[in-house]
Amino acid sequence: MLAAVFALVTICLGALLIFQHQKGKSEPQTHTFSKPTVTTVDPPKKQTDMASKTADDDAIEKTCRKFYEALSAQDGKSIYELMSEPCKNALTVQDIFIDGARYEFLDLESVQYKNSGHGQSAMASVRRRLEDRYGNHEGLRDLKFVKESDGWKYFAANDIAKRIVSEFTESGFNDQLNADIQLLRDGDPFVVLDNNNTNAFEAIYKFDQGQTAIFPWDVEFVVKSNRIDGMMLVLDYSIRNKSATAWASALLDFSLKQNGKIVLTGNDLLPNVQPGQELERSTSFFLAGEPQQTIKYELDVGSSGGFEKSIRLVQNIPLEFNVHAVLELAKLEVLSTQFDVATSVDFRDMLSARINYRVRNISSEPIQRLDVKCVWYSLSGEQLDQSTEYVVGYGDVPLEVGQFKTGFIRCGTGYRNARVPVKVDVYLESGDKRSLVYKGFLVQ
Repeated sequence: MLAAVFALVTICLGALLIFQHQKGKSEPQTHTFSKPTVTTVDPPKKQTDMASKTADDDAIEKTCRKFYEALSAQDGKSIYELMSEPCKNALTVQDIFIDGARYEFLDLESVQYKNSGHGQSAMASVRRRLEDRYGNHEGLRDLKFVKESDGWKYFAANDIAKRIVSEFTESGFNDQLNADIQLLRDGDPFVVLDNNNTNAFEAIYKFDQGQTAIFPWDVEFVVKSNRIDGMMLVLDYSIRNKSATAWASALLDFSLKQNGKIVLTGNDLLPNVQPGQELERSTSFFLAGEPQQTIKYELDVGSSGGFEKSIRLVQNIPLEFNVHAVLELAKLEVLSTQFDVATSVDFRDMLSARINYRVRNISSEPIQRLDVKCVWYSLSGEQLDQSTEYVVGYGDVPLEVGQFKTGFIRCGTGYRNARVPVKVDVYLESGDKRSLVYKGFLVQ
């Protein structure tokens, strides 16, 4: 009976040892190192590290030291030489972030090992001291490495992330950007990226910029209409939030280009836009002078949202701002004529010529500004007066398509107790554009 119990205990201990061995093989290996402590009461006692350093640990520590020596010397070329081959292929020396501070490598705190798509990888927790304009600071930073045939190489995850953000803001999703996202996915097993590259990019962007943003796949942008209003180009548009999160005070940047060069810019600060919400908005571009002919542009729309880089949401939308002759905008008809009794500056009654008119919007857009201008002269050709009536002026409600307004306009010169016939030239004006409607119209 005693022999049977002893055999059972032996089997259980053996199974436990096998389980612990298999568990150690399946989990990532982490080596943590500690330094001996010293007290003022007892003499220091020799202590052993919590984990003895392996040859890999020593090699990574040596590379960490070289990294901080190069960073402190602001030597991007030396840092570039420490990189793994995939990083060298994706980055240039100019892509390496150098902050101008001075660094001192202090200690390798721990190393964690995992397998990645590029082979064995490691994340080293390093204690370093830096000196910058704010003073001296000491702290921990994680550096990542990949083991290649000639040893451990620095995996520049942060610089690749910055490069990805820069590529996207310049060119959008292209082959190189997708390849760089795959490089991070394969080479950095310590950060798991979504298999969908747009989702992965959002995580990379948030990591690099510290916050979220609006991306092209979050936006439905539609140009509703555009028009010329005096010395401004006005663009009416709608924008819908297709994402699952609210946009907080997003700033949209508008650029009008000709032959690839930005010639006009505008912006619009949106209110908070809830998921699925659509807004209808307008933005304006200021011109140096009122255009005299139809002009064509390509429109880019970006969102800066307080970030250092603007993300292009839409690009190269063709736009055409049409300059219409005034007679293409409105039709003017003289309905009748008469003479009004008016008071002169010396308080005498005088008879003044007057025309009654009707103006109708015959264009396809609301009319923002429209005037009727008359030049009055006698039958002998002497100019008597010029007078203007504002059909649609600043602050007025625009004259909608198909709508009309009636009014009258009177000559500022009159005759006492006599209806003296006069002639009048009648113009329609919109901004700096003018069209003659009636020439020498007789009022008698």
